Formats: sequence, C-alpha cells, structure tokens
Amino acid sequence: MRTWVNELSEHTHNYVRRGGKHNRQKQVALIVDFLEYTDSHEKITSLHRLGARHVVNFWKAHRSLSEKTAYDYWLGLCKLWGWLGKPGKPPKPHKQFEAQEKPRQQQPILPDIATALRSARESQSLTVLKLANMTGCEAALIESLEAGKSDSLLPEIQGLLRALNIKFYVGQQ
Repeated sequence: MRTWVNELSEHTHNYVRRGGKHNRQKQVALIVDFLEYTDSHEKITSLHRLGARHVVNFWKAHRSLSEKTAYDYWLGLCKLWGWLGKPGKPPKPHKQFEAQEKPRQQQPILPDIATALRSARESQSLTVLKLANMTGCEAALIESLEAGKSDSLLPEIQGLLRALNIKFYVGQQ
C-alpha cells in the first residue's frame, strides 16, 4: 500500500465519522482524486511533500472543471492543507474566486477620454464651470470624467465631446 494512503487514512478516519457524513465522504473522495492524479504524474512519498506546485499542475490539467466542482476540490484541498499544517491556503483554481474575496477598487475608466477632455478644455482656456454652462452638463460630471471615475455612458458626454471638438475612432490596432 502506498505511504500517502496510510497518512491520509489517519486524518480521514475520524473526519468522516463526525459531522455531515455524505458531504465529508465526498470531500475525502475529491482529496483522494487529487492525490491519485498527483501520484500518477509525480510519485508522492509523503503527504508532507505536497506543495503549491502540485496543486497548480492539477488545476492546469483540470481547466474544464465547472466553477462549482473546482471550488469543491479547492475546499477539500484546504482541509488537506489544514491536516498537514501547511501555512496559508492552497492555490485557487480560477480567478473568479479572487474577485469575490477582494473588494473592487475604483480604477480610472477610459483614461484616454479623461486626458482628452482635460487637454481640450485647457487648450481652449475653459474652466470647468464655463464648460458646464456651455454644454448643460453638471460641473461634478465633468470633474469626474476628467478624473476617469465616471460611470457615464457615451450619449451623456457627447455634448462635451462636440463642444470641445473631440473626435475619436474605434478600431483595431
């Protein structure tokens, strides 16, 4: 019998006996599936020799997994990481999980348009208030557009673009 099987059974024996048995058996089956895949590609002599590289190789080979199945595998790997006393968490399968955990930071939207608006306004020696009066747009909207942080749609800013004589083209480079 392989060494890692004995090591794993020490951890899983009590784990499967307590709690939601069906879910825990499923989680152990996913862990065993991961270990069998890893053992078939690189012989595992001990569970403690597992590392992030093994997990990344597993994710690369199983890119076709659905997001839920990949997440189930990842939860099983987290449990394995805990049993082995490894620091942190194992690598995640997809970037979608990171997007859920990290708060969204507001990043400049269309920085080229923001720069074009500011440059055109300054080249015509217009203040934000004067441009707002000319176009009927609010000054706050113009300031947020120039900062690149507005969620405005193109039809809302067409008056600004016309007043400043800004033309842009959409095409492939």
